Amino acid sequence: MPKPSVTMVPGAQKPATPPPTPKQPPVPVYTPPTPVYVPPTVQTNVTPEAQTLQNPRPSIKARPGSQPAANSTAPWGKLIFSNGKEVQLTGEQALIGRIDHDVQGITPDIDLSDAPGADTTSRIHATIERVGSTYMVTDLNSTNATRVNGKRLEPDKASPINDGESLEFGKVKCTFKKL
Repeated sequence: MPKPSVTMVPGAQKPATPPPTPKQPPVPVYTPPTPVYVPPTVQTNVTPEAQTLQNPRPSIKARPGSQPAANSTAPWGKLIFSNGKEVQLTGEQALIGRIDHDVQGITPDIDLSDAPGADTTSRIHATIERVGSTYMVTDLNSTNATRVNGKRLEPDKASPINDGESLEFGKVKCTFKKL
């Protein structure tokens, strides 16, 4: 009987390193421009008259610390309500709402508790403020919303208002007038 023989046939060798994967293009990354500092030019032996011609801006003088920034008691606007009541706006900001004698410690600057429809006004309803020459109203997440010219405001977002515009705090209506 013949003896079987085994013959080894070499197979394909495995590569030592994996084949390279196709390169992906780099993902663009936004890099903001680097600010460049430009030093001011220094001039020597410049007469005050020549300095004035070169830099015509007036000098700024600091106000003493004891002097207020602006007259905080001067009225800058008013609210005229549908029942004829007028309220002057002073200071930087006024809180609008209604006093509830059952809840102590909440006292709005402008109390709407005696206005028609006051039951739809939140205790802390909105603020109205002057920022420079701009006037803003902010709904403070009130139950029955704040509206400017019938448009409901987004809570906690300041919205500009103009002279003569209609405001509604719940069902309490008024007109804003700037002074």
